[in-house]
Amino acid sequence: MDTITHRSRPILLLLGLLCFLCITPVSALYKSQAGVFDWHQSWIGKTRWSSKLDSSHITVVTERNVVASLNIDNGELEWRQVLEETITHAKITNGGILTLTDEAGHAQYWDRTTGTLVWERYAGQGGQPGQFNIIVLEDDHVALFDGKTLVKLSDNAKDLWTWELENGTGNVLALHSLAETLFVITYDGTSTIYSTALNAATGEVLTTTQIPCRVKADEISVIGNYIMWIDHDDIKWNEIGTSTVAITTAKELVGSIDSFEVASLESLHLIPSACKPGLETFVFGAEIELDELIGATAAAFRISADGSSLELVKNLGVRKSFDDVDVSDSYVAVFSTTSKDTFAVDVLNNDPSIGTHQIHIYHDFTLTGDIAHAKILDLSDFRIFIVTASGSTFVYSKDGIVWSREEAMAHAIDSEFLDLPEKQRWTQMADEISETPEEQAVVGPVTRYIRRLTTHVAELRKVPSWAIERVMGVVSPPAQQKANPAAVLAAQSCWTNQSYHQQQKTNEDDDLYRDNFGFRKLLLSVTNTGKVIAQDSANKGAIIWSRYFADVEFDHVFVVRNSAVKFPPLIVAIGHQNDGGYIYNHFYRLNAITGEDYVSQIPEAEEFFESVLITEAGVDKVMRLPVEDPEEHTQVLAIYEAGTSRIYIYPDTTGSREAFTKFIPNFYFTHQKSKQGGEFRGYQIVEGYRGSLTASAVWTLGFPAEEKVVALASRQPDEKVASLGRSLGNRNVLYKYLNPHMFTVITAIPETETLLVRVVDAVKGSILYEAVHQNADTIHNEVHVVQSENWVVYHYWSNGPLTNGYVAVVMELYEGEKENERVVSTEFSSFEDIKPYVQSSAFTFPYPVRTMGVTTTRLGVSNREIIFGLESDQILGVTKRLLDPRRPMDKPSKDDTEEGLMPYAPIPDERRSFLSYNEQVAGINHIITSPALLESTSLVFAYGLDTFYTRSSPSKQFDVLSEDFSKSQLLLTIVGLIVGIMVAGPMVRRKRTNGLWK
Repeated sequence: MDTITHRSRPILLLLGLLCFLCITPVSALYKSQAGVFDWHQSWIGKTRWSSKLDSSHITVVTERNVVASLNIDNGELEWRQVLEETITHAKITNGGILTLTDEAGHAQYWDRTTGTLVWERYAGQGGQPGQFNIIVLEDDHVALFDGKTLVKLSDNAKDLWTWELENGTGNVLALHSLAETLFVITYDGTSTIYSTALNAATGEVLTTTQIPCRVKADEISVIGNYIMWIDHDDIKWNEIGTSTVAITTAKELVGSIDSFEVASLESLHLIPSACKPGLETFVFGAEIELDELIGATAAAFRISADGSSLELVKNLGVRKSFDDVDVSDSYVAVFSTTSKDTFAVDVLNNDPSIGTHQIHIYHDFTLTGDIAHAKILDLSDFRIFIVTASGSTFVYSKDGIVWSREEAMAHAIDSEFLDLPEKQRWTQMADEISETPEEQAVVGPVTRYIRRLTTHVAELRKVPSWAIERVMGVVSPPAQQKANPAAVLAAQSCWTNQSYHQQQKTNEDDDLYRDNFGFRKLLLSVTNTGKVIAQDSANKGAIIWSRYFADVEFDHVFVVRNSAVKFPPLIVAIGHQNDGGYIYNHFYRLNAITGEDYVSQIPEAEEFFESVLITEAGVDKVMRLPVEDPEEHTQVLAIYEAGTSRIYIYPDTTGSREAFTKFIPNFYFTHQKSKQGGEFRGYQIVEGYRGSLTASAVWTLGFPAEEKVVALASRQPDEKVASLGRSLGNRNVLYKYLNPHMFTVITAIPETETLLVRVVDAVKGSILYEAVHQNADTIHNEVHVVQSENWVVYHYWSNGPLTNGYVAVVMELYEGEKENERVVSTEFSSFEDIKPYVQSSAFTFPYPVRTMGVTTTRLGVSNREIIFGLESDQILGVTKRLLDPRRPMDKPSKDDTEEGLMPYAPIPDERRSFLSYNEQVAGINHIITSPALLESTSLVFAYGLDTFYTRSSPSKQFDVLSEDFSKSQLLLTIVGLIVGIMVAGPMVRRKRTNGLWK
């Protein structure tokens, strides 16, 4: 037994050593740190359908394909489900919420309390988009229709009965339940409406009725138990289940109503509302045709008891617009905009003896757009749910806003970081540097001295608070607590002019300043719903200001000027507007601190530097150039119009054009013919007649027809590179191939599972390097790529025999294959015949990826970190040291260890590498980064559906004290040393004096 024990000791020692070697240092996040520096905002998007669940909750379906439940009292998101398919129908039952997607007829049933999926099924295989529909029957069962086959389902989604439409498929107008009868109403699209009555319990056909009709399908509505449509000047309606069609003319219906006397009867239309069986009250609206009176008029009507006529319920008069109608068993509510800052709610009771009443509510529509969706939540306590054209969501009471959510952020298209100004800049604004030449000639030295003295005295008032803050910061660091749910909800609230002015009155010194370490920045975002939004990164993403531009879908936002003396930071938001098939491009120049239109202070520049520019010129590519307008010190934007090959610059001032002309010899750019694929072309600028600028093609890079472009990447324009080479363990250097013009294009041939990676020089169009991967699935999995410094990292799915899973590949480019080999040149030139040496390696990756980004630091000294937005709604940070092609396959040599190389291994599935820890950041498809003033720290912002902000320190925070550093102990040590010196000093001097007397 002793011998066996003795022999087993070396084995146990070896196993223990192997376990120790497997332990790698990681950067972890303590639970108490979650939510301190980072923040996560959960969004749902612009609501298109809603229904009240109970007294405390409302369920919504949004344009971002989200079904969710919101708390009526505070707007908190109780639960949500993010779907990949577009939700076209939604119904609520006693037990849950039923949704249906139109493209695949995919029906899903969600528990109304928890949001969990109860069951799902496909409505049918033969249906086409626009033919699917669902209905909830009186027994709380549901029925699905795919345009041909109707299926009634039980509570657990079992088929109870099936019925097939005999006259072929058609446009589904409605599924209508009346008592124990289910009506299937379809339209052949040309001449006939079919109304088939089925026994709801058995599916037996009772009757089939044909109604002649010759209008478009979208012009037919179901109002209560009637089908109604407008045929030229006639209004027709048919009681469901009968063949009788009643008719009246538009003139007979509204001709005697005063407000319709100035209305265009050709524009008469039904204002859409939810179909409520048995409710025959509806609203007709029309446009006002007088030039001096822009707006609309409407009136509410009710179908008479015998169904033969239409009775006027209320003339709603003339309003700015009539936006939505909400119905219930007891009332019809009409929502209308009365002015730019007021809307009205007309409540029409179904009981004629009760009458109607109207409520007016203040709302600034210039910030949000018109009402797009509205719902009465509570009539007795009066709570209404409002969704505007921009996506901004509100709950109102009679007294004003109860809560709001800026759901436009769920539709963000582009975002940028903005550095805030230093606090000293604002003191300089009142100094002599801001004086005009005329003032400088008049103001004397004494006046200037008094002004300076006054400024400094005002600053001295802040010295006591500054000293107390510093002392308290040393004795006890400021408490950093995770934001509570109320603070997060407050940060997600919509910005209003009212709240902004109130804040300015209460705190006049509450300007936006940069903090000591540069962590506080503004996040500028533009949305495809017409909003420009500024968020404070240091305040949980609270909205500082927002602007709404009607009918504009934004595409880009550019920071063209950071803060400078006399000049506030400036952004340019670029969007487009589709006006009847004509595309107009909009340029908005805004003050980044306030969001207001920025008007140039230079008189001669006003003509070319307007704050709003609307043009019919195409905007196929926008490039921010490294040249400035000399008057306003803004970066110049170059706009390329592919149709005419014209180049425009913004702003087109004399100074901008002169600066751009000097830059033309060095200006080359590329453009892809089509975003879905196609060739690349490289251009240089040619100056023509009267200074016109034209893009002239200098090279073309084409691909075979079966080859599709799947991913693109290039270096960030403001990226800093700290070193020209990579130091090896033997003290030699591999010099980096730092070509500022190279970009990476990845193409795929899906049929042969081939992936092709090309690194291209944008100046001359030459392929610097090409790699081919076989067994790459690009049909079911996306390809993503990032590029930085001299390296490229891309991610794809491999079906190879050796690697079946996700793969991350890294390529590093160097000037020479041999150590210390480099190109002898003072400046880099793409025209030199230089082929880089490439080192490449592939690593097994544990997760599917939705998007990628890379950290940036102030000087580029810190290690890079590649940031992956995962399909699992997590954000993963992988240090570049793991994605290193030089990682040795065998045991690292002494030189490898000196270089800091780790043995080759798959990318670890390490949960502590998740920047989002346990947060589910849904729908992320963009990641941007920005450097802080600390070299160790990079700021990260991810957006898509949700928004998430955090800090990343791939090389650890080597330039700041750790959180567990005892400042109080240091202070006590210093105080003790001072006291010791004060006590020992006299004693030493006395001793020396006594020694001299001896």
